[in-house]
Amino acid sequence: MSIVLALSSCSGEKKNYAVPDELCGAQVKPELTEALLPGGDKIKVLNEKSNSSPPYHYCMVYVDGKAELSVEGVWHPTGTTAKQAAEDSLVFNTRPIKGGRFEVVEGTMVTVVDCKNPEYDAGRFSFELEVTNPDGDISEKMQRFLAAFSESYRKTLPCQN
Repeated sequence: MSIVLALSSCSGEKKNYAVPDELCGAQVKPELTEALLPGGDKIKVLNEKSNSSPPYHYCMVYVDGKAELSVEGVWHPTGTTAKQAAEDSLVFNTRPIKGGRFEVVEGTMVTVVDCKNPEYDAGRFSFELEVTNPDGDISEKMQRFLAAFSESYRKTLPCQN
């Protein structure tokens, strides 16, 4: 077993790890994920669901042992907006982008997708993306990642037509 030294998240730091094509069940182009991560030597991805009903979905990406990116998924009633989902997750002072499809505040972005699920009395599923150490304004990079991730992950959810 090798010992890995954690280095600071400088933007010029080399990425000595390969970002997977699949991230917590969602097919996402590695370059979209890589754009949000710092340099380092080792990447680890954890995918979990809570035991509650409805369950919360968690996806954590670690670089050199530090949590650098997370996505939390939550069920919501039909008609819930990205802004309402953000506020429900205690993310405040957001600004809308893409006509309100996304709500963003430094290092955090929220969006919702339609996903009817009578078992959870839900019609929408929200995604909250958090980047631990954003390097300046990364809202465009976050939006590209979250658009791809949310649409791909939606296909893994138990949605009814």
